[in-house]
Amino acid sequence: MPPNTDIRYMVRARDDNGALAEFARSVAGDPDIALVDQIGPQGKAHTLVIAVPQDKAASIEERFRNSTQLTLERDRPLSLF
Repeated sequence: MPPNTDIRYMVRARDDNGALAEFARSVAGDPDIALVDQIGPQGKAHTLVIAVPQDKAASIEERFRNSTQLTLERDRPLSLF
């Protein structure tokens, strides 16, 4: 990957306890995290797609490693077979 390529992640809540909505609000002011998409009904997203610079990927993965409320998974392109 080129050095300045963003890495995309999917963020999901383990339970419907408001943690995902809170995370979405918190990234609004974070220059290292771009909110790319919200998946789910309007106002009740169940998955967020975020992008972070490649040089910040390790820190965002560490931030979620021990989370009991949110899961983080790299967003990988779909392919046929």
